[in-house]
Amino acid sequence: MNIFEKMAAITAELQTVAKNLTVQQTKTTSYKAVSERDILDAVKPLETEHGVYSYPVSRKVLESNMLESESTYNGQTTKKTIFMTRIETIYRFVNVEKPEEYIETTTFAEGIDSQDKGSGKAMTYADKYALMKAYKISTGDDPDQSASEENNYKCKNTAEAETQVPKVEAPPVKNTLTVAQQKQIMDAWEAKNGQVAGDNIAKYGDFLKMFGVNKTAEIKCTDFDKVLKAI
Repeated sequence: MNIFEKMAAITAELQTVAKNLTVQQTKTTSYKAVSERDILDAVKPLETEHGVYSYPVSRKVLESNMLESESTYNGQTTKKTIFMTRIETIYRFVNVEKPEEYIETTTFAEGIDSQDKGSGKAMTYADKYALMKAYKISTGDDPDQSASEENNYKCKNTAEAETQVPKVEAPPVKNTLTVAQQKQIMDAWEAKNGQVAGDNIAKYGDFLKMFGVNKTAEIKCTDFDKVLKAI
C-alpha cells in the first residue's frame, strides 16, 4: 500500500480516544482531557501494524514573550508573570516500506507556563494535534463550545520600554555633489571659459555666488542641473 492507503486504513481503525487525563483547575474543580499518551497509545500499534513511522521533522519558534497580568483583591494588586512560546511544527508520516514516500502536516501550538515549561508544552500540543488531525481522531471536544478565558495579559515592560528608549533622529540627507559631479561642472566651466586660474578665479567665484556658495564642493545636488545650464 502507498502512504495514503496506509493512513486511510489507520484512520478507519481508530476510534474515539478516551479522556484519561484529569486537569485540576482549582482545589475543588477539575476536568477530563485527552493526553499525548492517550493519543500515542491509540496510534502507535496501528502505525506499527501498517508500516508507518511519524515524527516532527522540523520546529520553528514563531513567538516568545513574557506576559504580565494584574489582579486586585481587597485593595491589593498582585502581578503575575508567565512565559509564552508559540511554535510551528512540520510533522511527517513516512511509508516504512518506501521511505521516500511521505505526507507532511503543519501544526501551530502555544505553550504558557510560569516557569520553564512553555516550550515543552507547545511541542507536546503540536505533536498531539498533528496526530489527531492527520488521523481524524475524535475526542468529543469542540473548541467553539466555550468562550476563551479573558486574562488581560500584556507583554511585560512594553509601556516602560516605549518611554525609556530614546528617540533616534534620522540622519540628515546629504545634499552635496559627488566628486564626479564636481569634476563635471569644472570640466564644463573650463571648456566654456578656460581653466580656473588667474583672473578666471574671480570670475568663477562670482559665478558660484549666484548659487549661494563659495566652492564647487558646496553646490547642492539639487542645483546641479541649474549650474550646468548656467555655464
